[in-house]
Amino acid sequence: MIAKTSIYPKFQTTIPKEIRKKIKISENDIIEWDINKEGIIELKIRKKTGFMDLVGKYDSEPFDSNSLLKKMDMGEDI
Repeated sequence: MIAKTSIYPKFQTTIPKEIRKKIKISENDIIEWDINKEGIIELKIRKKTGFMDLVGKYDSEPFDSNSLLKKMDMGEDI
């Protein structure tokens, strides 16, 4: 599949609809650009991670944030 786009002012371009659908790009995704040793441009699509994506992903010990803030205000080690 070959798709062509134009480069607009400020070097902006549009990702063709067929490409977006095929690799499931959404508005908040991030595109990382690189040029490999052969001089070929490589694009990597990375999903933007929000707070709700991280909830429940990592284990942690429960803590009381209010008591930690009080200790910090008093200069105590936490």
